[in-house]
Amino acid sequence: MAKQIGRFDAIIVGARIAGCVTAAALAQRGWSILLVERAQFPRPTLSTHLFFSDTLHALQRAGLLEPILRIGAPRIRWLRFPYVAAPFPASKGFDFALCIRREVLDTLLFEAVRSLSNVTALTGARVTAVRQVDDRRWDVVVATTSGEWLTSAPLVIGADGRDSTVARQVRAPVLAYIPPLFAWYYTYVDGLPWDGDVAALAYRGDYPDIGAEYAAAFLFPCDAGLTLVGYGVEHRAFSAFRRDVTQHFVAGLRRIPEVWERFASARRVAPIRGTGRLPNFLRQASGSGWALVGDAGCHQDPHSVQGMGNAARSAWLLAEELARVQTEGIDLQQALARYARRRDDDLLPLFAFTTFELRRQLPDDIWERFEARTREDPDLASLRVAAMVHAVHPATVYTPERVTSIANGAVIPPLQPA
Repeated sequence: MAKQIGRFDAIIVGARIAGCVTAAALAQRGWSILLVERAQFPRPTLSTHLFFSDTLHALQRAGLLEPILRIGAPRIRWLRFPYVAAPFPASKGFDFALCIRREVLDTLLFEAVRSLSNVTALTGARVTAVRQVDDRRWDVVVATTSGEWLTSAPLVIGADGRDSTVARQVRAPVLAYIPPLFAWYYTYVDGLPWDGDVAALAYRGDYPDIGAEYAAAFLFPCDAGLTLVGYGVEHRAFSAFRRDVTQHFVAGLRRIPEVWERFASARRVAPIRGTGRLPNFLRQASGSGWALVGDAGCHQDPHSVQGMGNAARSAWLLAEELARVQTEGIDLQQALARYARRRDDDLLPLFAFTTFELRRQLPDDIWERFEARTREDPDLASLRVAAMVHAVHPATVYTPERVTSIANGAVIPPLQPA
């Protein structure tokens, strides 16, 4: 029989970015939190690593930013991708991005949250059951090396990634699903030469030997003097690529001279990790006494670099709405419903862009003019980068109506610092 470990105001499953921001934000408001994490830190996780001003601002508001800044990772001022190049805009006091190894970043976040007096944090702990007792209580069974424990709360929050146990146990409906688009792999190197601005760089390529008409590589300056080097192919080439990951990773980079010249002069210091199991989905964000944040609620291909920002923003949106239960006396379920609407409004424009659903809604000539204008008009390039980092609402750019208007010559005002 499971041993009792008490009742909490909320149980959060998953203690990486989404879980830690949620826990810290609710703890600030006096909530008692049980934070349950399956891993033992430090431990890496598959990630694009790059995060922007939206994530920095959420970490700052949750009281988690200072240890992250002390890592001393390079402040990345420019984004130079195949479809857009512009400096990062000033937004809420930040005009840079960071790239930090997840075993470093997540460990610091967890240690900061674990130190909060009203947070009980468990690692190496696996949730085996999530059961709704009534409309005011969930029972959660947690397995640890010392046995099974039973705990209860009126609210269960899944921050446990795309294969979320919480989502499965509460039967969270899937609102949208698009199969994997690409397979992505990465490693870290030391001694990669940089010149000019510190920038997040990405380049297009191809790899016809394994059936990939589209491939891409990226270089992100990382903590500890390292560089994150990544390579990806369209999903139909995933099976061929994974037969010999190291060979195909190196051969693919060799086909992109701008990357290969740098990579060949650096020293690889980590294994090559990655996957093609990258489904795109949007799950319902909340229900009766439960909520999902981060990848548990929405997962999309990393090519638009939204994962860490989505995690931080959704966590903060949930905390904001839950705060209204105390400050305004609204019902918990009302707060959860408001969170779901806000999360969808926040995520859907870039989800449509990332999955190419937006592109499919538009005539070819409109999209081609939109892309051409991005290359020619620095104000539009700046606006698209601002949308990527949520310095402006992504719907400012990424709706069929806005893309059409921009393609047809709509005036793009210069960005003002936010």
